[in-house]
Amino acid sequence: MMFKQNTTAFSGRSRAGLGDRLLLLFSLLSSTALCSAASNLESNSPFLPHGYSKAKPTPPPKPAPQPMINGPLAKELEFRGVVQLQGTYQFSLFSKKDNRSYWIAENTSEEGINVGNFDREAMHITVTRNGRSEQLTLLSATDKPLPVVRTRPTTAKAPKTPNIPGLKSSTNKKPASSRSVPRRRVILPKKSGP
Repeated sequence: MMFKQNTTAFSGRSRAGLGDRLLLLFSLLSSTALCSAASNLESNSPFLPHGYSKAKPTPPPKPAPQPMINGPLAKELEFRGVVQLQGTYQFSLFSKKDNRSYWIAENTSEEGINVGNFDREAMHITVTRNGRSEQLTLLSATDKPLPVVRTRPTTAKAPKTPNIPGLKSSTNKKPASSRSVPRRRVILPKKSGP
């Protein structure tokens, strides 16, 4: 009898162990299938452009632009804009000294400012003024908002009453909320007649 009990107990354990092993094997196979499907998902996606998952070649590094040293002319003038009208370029220059803006066509001069040699790639022009020649680069726009100028509220100061000797000032004023409202009277018109 003892032998039968031991064999049934052993067979029960082996069945439970076999179920655990099958469950473990099934989970390993399903996780492997999911991982392989995830790697194919990017390559088989209809929404990504053809060749998206391929390694992209890195572009060669661009040479650093040569720093432009601002001379005395760049401190007086700003190159703010360029426009091409009917095949000729016109440039917007702002004079900080005169606080005035000029639109000057290429290879012309206005009020002593001569503009020429526009380089479209680098967006700079050669400006000559008072015998000095210098290259100006187009100003770039910034995302920063302009500073807001706020005025401080001025507090109205009450005029001081002159201090007169012998005059008593009434400092015990009642607040406006406790002020009494005068009573209204209704006056009926007189009846005229017999």
